Amino acid sequence: MKHLPALLLIALLFFSCKDNTKDEKALLNDILKVHDKVMMKDEALIKDKSRVDSLIKLPSKDTAEKASLRSIGMKLTAADDTMGSWMNKFQTDMSGKSHDEVMKYYTDQKKQVMAVDSLVNTAISDADKYFSTHK
Repeated sequence: MKHLPALLLIALLFFSCKDNTKDEKALLNDILKVHDKVMMKDEALIKDKSRVDSLIKLPSKDTAEKASLRSIGMKLTAADDTMGSWMNKFQTDMSGKSHDEVMKYYTDQKKQVMAVDSLVNTAISDADKYFSTHK
């Protein structure tokens, strides 16, 4: 009986660690879901960028239209570059990090990847709007 408090403490620590790992994995999965959603749009980014670049080269486009196309092209490029930069910097190996450090890092990364998603969506939307009105 005198070992019961020690066993309870060990059990408490064991279960609290499991909950921490579960929280970390859940947050990582949220990040990866957003990442996967963004990656599915990568082909559209590249296709739209190529189409914009081709249209800019046409001699029949006036200066204002070319400026609009350049703006769209810059948004598409920025979205693609930002996505690539985030992916290159993202780390999944959290060995040696405390639960708080992992949660802080993952929370920050989730905000960043959601911002990338927003940037990608806006760039593709702007390109789609242009293409739908300039056929």
